[in-house]
Amino acid sequence: MSSLTQQAAAPTRSAEDDALIAKARRLLQYLFGYESFRGEQERVILSLLKGNDTLAIMPTGQGKSLCYQIPAQMFSGLTLVVSPLIALMKDQVDSLKAIGYPAAAINSQTSLGAVQRAMLEIYQGKLKLLFVAPERLETRSFVSAMQGVEISLVAVDEAHCISEWGYDFRPSYQRIAEGIEAISPQKRPIMLALTATATEEVIEDIQTFLKLQSPNVIVGGFERPNLSLSVFALENKRQKLLQILNAVKGSAMVYAMSRKLAEETARFLQQHRIQAIHYHAGLPDEERSRIQEAFFRNEYRVVCATNAFGMGVNKPDVRVVVHLELPETLEAYYQEAGRAGRDGKKSYAVLLYSPRDLEKGDYLLSQSYPSKEEIEAAYDELRKRLGRSETGALTLERQDALDALQARFGKAFGSVKLDAALDILANANIIEHLRNDGETETLKILVHRDAIEEWIRGSRSETQRKVFEQVLRSFGGECFSSEVQFSLSQFAFKAGVDAKAALNVFREWNQSGLAEFRSGELVSVVVLAPNLNPKKLPIDWARLEKRRKVAEKKFRSVKNYVRYARCRRNYILDYFGETRYSEKCGICDNCLGRHEK
Repeated sequence: MSSLTQQAAAPTRSAEDDALIAKARRLLQYLFGYESFRGEQERVILSLLKGNDTLAIMPTGQGKSLCYQIPAQMFSGLTLVVSPLIALMKDQVDSLKAIGYPAAAINSQTSLGAVQRAMLEIYQGKLKLLFVAPERLETRSFVSAMQGVEISLVAVDEAHCISEWGYDFRPSYQRIAEGIEAISPQKRPIMLALTATATEEVIEDIQTFLKLQSPNVIVGGFERPNLSLSVFALENKRQKLLQILNAVKGSAMVYAMSRKLAEETARFLQQHRIQAIHYHAGLPDEERSRIQEAFFRNEYRVVCATNAFGMGVNKPDVRVVVHLELPETLEAYYQEAGRAGRDGKKSYAVLLYSPRDLEKGDYLLSQSYPSKEEIEAAYDELRKRLGRSETGALTLERQDALDALQARFGKAFGSVKLDAALDILANANIIEHLRNDGETETLKILVHRDAIEEWIRGSRSETQRKVFEQVLRSFGGECFSSEVQFSLSQFAFKAGVDAKAALNVFREWNQSGLAEFRSGELVSVVVLAPNLNPKKLPIDWARLEKRRKVAEKKFRSVKNYVRYARCRRNYILDYFGETRYSEKCGICDNCLGRHEK
């Protein structure tokens, strides 16, 4: 990993440098009560105070937020923090306000009054830190309101989200630099990029898309000496999980790849009198915030979650993190595992897997990267079915689309591959893919109740009438103002109709513009470019092939990790390009000989 090894060396300090750090330490003690900085915090802060763009790769628990909180107090203008999650912003702002630090956040949940107060404090020079999501920088009203404000520093948290080679890719991150240029065209702020883990490709993307100018790349040590890493190959994961939770007291996080498994695991633990709750992106924002805050207060001992529960989780006393399935990358795994033991006390990261998990991982990988011919065929199939639609909107049953493509490519063309092909077409702006990423259906009626009732009367369909009546019984007026979630099979049973018949009703409403309906049983797209030659699609095939090879390499590293017979910590450190470590960690399962017979 050449990019990691070519990090900025610690320079010889001048008297001016010492004076800057002395001032920073006084602020650290005054604001946060700490006597000294940890790890690479001091180097990052000094780099910023000297006006240098900086890329800091500091693993979970090393205090990345202090790297911009201290300089923000020393700079004359505002520090803008770009953060990916509302929960992460809320946690930071609440903590800072509790100590009197002038900070605020503007996001989709911020009331108009709070936005106006924050902007007034910015104009008056009273606010030092403002947290925003990357999408906010693309909002015309925000850009206009911020023009003329002195911005000294822009800190981009979770900067790995900028890279499609990373594990949390978020396209809006790639437009941050343009947003900052629009806000502050006359004077470019100092840029700070922060992330817990980064490979060579991710580092390159961070520097490119953020337009960092000769940045100092500072890498904190990846070693977590208090974290014991273990892997167990077994079939009965639930019993092993119980054994772990009974042996290791304190808070725990259990990661699952699907919402269903997270929910089932929480119910299983509850049945065994363990205070557990499930958490995933399918829950309403308010419920997710409530669960997170209750976990911080130790009202729940265990949170069973998808990777939606991660960034923003700043609970220092988590004693164990258990993964019930193989992660896609070691970067994602080590960041999630690193949420255990942030207080420095001994903690455990345990990965449970079965041989079938390895087969499943290989299958999902093969399905996630369809061939050029398969992508062209998927586009051609959409184009054929579009008919005379003037809007380009198309909704069809998933199985119908699969049948047509499997007739050409065989049963190996599965549902995951279909979604992958549609996503690739969407990324090339050929279609808009209206995905339903959950394991439930969603519905929002777009017209007035009178309008849909009149439409249903005109259809003279008993099934239409039954479905609409059940919608009103189940959701009342809520479905006219917001999106509601439900299980299609349960809904159809209550309505007294066949599930496929109910699906066809919702599909018809969606196609007619009466409602927005999303289901895993349907494929919904808008064909933006219906007249392209399928053999000449504007797709960067070479880049797509590179993505496939990178993904294969990353998953191969995961498989090698679980099969590794020597020190697991050293395997992780080698992967991240770190060379300074002892022969053995002494606390992982292999060093302790737990698998020896």
